[in-house]
Amino acid sequence: MNGEDPVATARETRRIAWAIFWRAGLTGIVLGFVSGFIFGFVINFVGTIAGVDRQLLYQISAWGGGILGLVASFLAFNYFLAWSIGRPIGEKTLSLSV
Repeated sequence: MNGEDPVATARETRRIAWAIFWRAGLTGIVLGFVSGFIFGFVINFVGTIAGVDRQLLYQISAWGGGILGLVASFLAFNYFLAWSIGRPIGEKTLSLSV
């Protein structure tokens, strides 16, 4: 070994976690809002033309937009987690061991 301790301290772990969390969180919020808005707009537009009850459209829009928002935020987290592997954050680098 080169004398360097490969184990991160709690402070270094928080720094890495924060670097991933704020990027994924902010992007997840934006993507969740945009995907929910687009889904709700399309469902309400098509449903209104088709003559579907407004209460049913509201429920479909709310549930579908919420689910799409969760999926979008998970994908944002997944992207930033994969992006941060191998990149230096502070003095440490996040790596995967098998």
